[in-house]
Amino acid sequence: MKITLIHNPGAGDGQDVNALVRLITDAGHDLRRRSTKQDWKEILEEPTDLVVAAGGDGTVRRVALEAASRCLPFSAIPIGTANNIAKTVGLLGEAAELIETWSPSPRAEHPFDLGEVEAPWGTKRFVEGVGAGLVADLIAREDEIAADAKLLGRATDRALHLLSVLVREEKVRRWEIRADGQDLSGNYWSVEFMNTRFVGPNLPLAAKAFPGDGELEVVLLREADREPLHAYLESRLHLASGQMPDIEVTRAKEIEIIVPTRMRWHLDDHNWPSDEPVPKGSKVTVRCLAGALKFVAAPAMFRERPQAKAPEEA
Repeated sequence: MKITLIHNPGAGDGQDVNALVRLITDAGHDLRRRSTKQDWKEILEEPTDLVVAAGGDGTVRRVALEAASRCLPFSAIPIGTANNIAKTVGLLGEAAELIETWSPSPRAEHPFDLGEVEAPWGTKRFVEGVGAGLVADLIAREDEIAADAKLLGRATDRALHLLSVLVREEKVRRWEIRADGQDLSGNYWSVEFMNTRFVGPNLPLAAKAFPGDGELEVVLLREADREPLHAYLESRLHLASGQMPDIEVTRAKEIEIIVPTRMRWHLDDHNWPSDEPVPKGSKVTVRCLAGALKFVAAPAMFRERPQAKAPEEA
């Protein structure tokens, strides 16, 4: 097979790309590779059987969106910090075992949904999710996460600490939200529209998400969710584990939102359109693009989504 590898040399504390190259070529594949530090999109114009992203969520997201726009099959080798996308579809374990799944005939190509968000300031596609409040405010403070001298611990520890602070600080607002015509308007302090199970530092806000079912997970955080989520983050921070509280989730193909006040928004791992809050009253539409990407992996890696509880009234 002709494999096109797009590799982030800075991911995974600078993992040696030569080790991945040997694994892929030893499996009998014809390999072309390009660093994300180079103009990697031009190599996708050449014929290929599979595009592979090796890196963290940022690299996987950029390459996946480009592969989808060119109707190219895609896979990933997760070597980042959070790996929210890869963990959602079960890409864990040995890289050699994953590479072996690329060759069988017929090859397992799974439909993988993408998301699209339309707002007055633009239209963008996403892989993980889009939202306003908690995660967007965390991303806006990423300089504090990067500044080792200001907060103690690893980057993930610093992110969890800031999240626990923000959970206590976020203000409740009255949101106007309709999901597939259902009125979900209510008082929430953070909203997320997710395609993957995790967001940010492996925060499983949509633990039953299945990015191949043609729907997004609508996560609306109420006042009653504040203390349980704060307790979970504190447990993660101090005990390295925790029991995620049972947060209500609704599924929908298309969601319409009226922004209640000036708030920051995020698109995957960056603020969108910038760190500045967006105007009050803006209409934002989020929709699922069912099966927009063909993800290549062993069938067992795409675990079936467990049944979720029926949504309650907002």
